[in-house]
Amino acid sequence: MIYDNLLVPTARAPITSGLRQGEEFTPYAALVERVGRLAAGLIERGIGRGDPVALLIPNSPDLFVTAHALFAIGAIAMPLGETATRSELAALAYKTGPNAVISTPGLAAAAEMLIADAAPGIPLLLTSTLPEGNATAQLPKLAGDTTALYLFSSGSTGLPKVVPHTHAELLADSERASAAWELQPDDIVLDILPGNFSLGFLLGATQAVAGGATTLYWSDPLPLALSRKKLLDTMVRERVTVMGAVPATYEIVTGQTGSFDLGLRLAFSGGVALKRPIFEAVRERLGTALRQDYGSTEASMFSHNNSADPDASWASVGKPAGDARVRIVPFETELGPSVGEMEIQSSSLMRGYLGDAVANDEAFDEGWFRTGDLASLDEEGRIVIRGRSKLLIEVSGYKVDPIEVEETLMTLPAVAEAAVAGLPDSRSGNRLIAFVVKGADVSADELIRYARDRLSVQKVPDEIAFIDALPRSPAGKVLRARLREL
Repeated sequence: MIYDNLLVPTARAPITSGLRQGEEFTPYAALVERVGRLAAGLIERGIGRGDPVALLIPNSPDLFVTAHALFAIGAIAMPLGETATRSELAALAYKTGPNAVISTPGLAAAAEMLIADAAPGIPLLLTSTLPEGNATAQLPKLAGDTTALYLFSSGSTGLPKVVPHTHAELLADSERASAAWELQPDDIVLDILPGNFSLGFLLGATQAVAGGATTLYWSDPLPLALSRKKLLDTMVRERVTVMGAVPATYEIVTGQTGSFDLGLRLAFSGGVALKRPIFEAVRERLGTALRQDYGSTEASMFSHNNSADPDASWASVGKPAGDARVRIVPFETELGPSVGEMEIQSSSLMRGYLGDAVANDEAFDEGWFRTGDLASLDEEGRIVIRGRSKLLIEVSGYKVDPIEVEETLMTLPAVAEAAVAGLPDSRSGNRLIAFVVKGADVSADELIRYARDRLSVQKVPDEIAFIDALPRSPAGKVLRARLREL
């Protein structure tokens, strides 16, 4: 279904539209032809409808082509983080049971460890030697409710949840996003986010192409703080018109000295709340008003702030886009009676987490998805996010589950107890502070090194605070709000 729909915008797109990375550019017509050949080759290798396939591929044209080949045969694309640790990759594989792994040569060692740890015997295919078959081979007809994609969303259990999306949901999201952003074939869309990040994957794989726009994938071995001038030079040279990123990215980019003549018509932000200084820096340095969007792994793109006066509404994530709907449910809070938990519906909302009935009971309220965000609506019906009703801590656009971090720290015998809290930070949204009760002598540096070896970088505590006992209620529950007062 996605493959059939891919043929429509790519057939209309000019030869100048396609995917670009570095010096390489491939027009959509050539990409679609390769997708067809790869799809036929994967069928010949025994991969077919309903088979989950783990993808250890950085966000790139390779990820686009591989994912669409899997979509075309009814298999399930499962992008994984290239910086994830061995134990994290194994945990995700245990949850989904992949039938194969496709990796770049540079990530082959990690792919081999994933297979050894969680899926012995499944094949490893490299992007450099993927099998290709007859591009005119018969591809299956797929219904809209066919599962196409597995993404991962952290939850209160301390373990990632599997978020399945169907062909129909991904198509609905791509239509909603491309319409809200008014994407056109002459747009150059910068995709700077990782491929396992919901927006990073969808922007490059389905959203930009729905409008016939070109996707420019950015990658550099150096951290963004050291490569931002190179990024800005590339944006000027390639005439980037649309950019989506988390606030921390904009803060780093706008910190570059000197002047640069960008042609951005749209820059949008998501992941964490946008701070006013970053909004002002983007307007001053990049020459555009930074818009806020709202989305989630479970619902994909949901709302976009397209107000005629973005300055007056900079704190809003806008109105629901397309067929998306929102309601505010009363929630016990000190923020006032107009603030409640935001629940949403849309045609791109997942039907439920994979194999997790308990989580699904908690996540849905008579068909409405409980976002866990506290929000209110302004006089024009725009959504203003006011806080979180769940435990997740937002760090640089990632939703970090404190329980996962705590459980990791407590696998070290020297840690008797641990509780993690987030403290507001202007760059990342939150800094992670781990409050630790010692069971034996251990230093803060040792604990951070221990966490760094086992957790992705955004989950590693920024600070360790040693305390004698965790604050608890009479029933024994950790009083997390009290942690910030310690």
